[in-house]
Amino acid sequence: MDFGGLIFVVLGAAAAIAYLTFVVVAFVQIVRDRSLTWQAQAIWLVTILMLPLGGTIAWFAVGHRTKEFERMLVR
Repeated sequence: MDFGGLIFVVLGAAAAIAYLTFVVVAFVQIVRDRSLTWQAQAIWLVTILMLPLGGTIAWFAVGHRTKEFERMLVR
């Protein structure tokens, strides 16, 4: 394996580890977030399982604001 191939493997492994870390952190945050109803938690978890990259990005982008969105719907 040449030097370029080695760099490709190392960067790929680092990206995979980072991705898995983000998915695990998102799961833990969803499960531990007591402000979410169990239905909202289930929807977020299924979303991350069905759309791993998009669901994880969505959780970190707007997931923490889910409770604010639920309050807006109730009004």
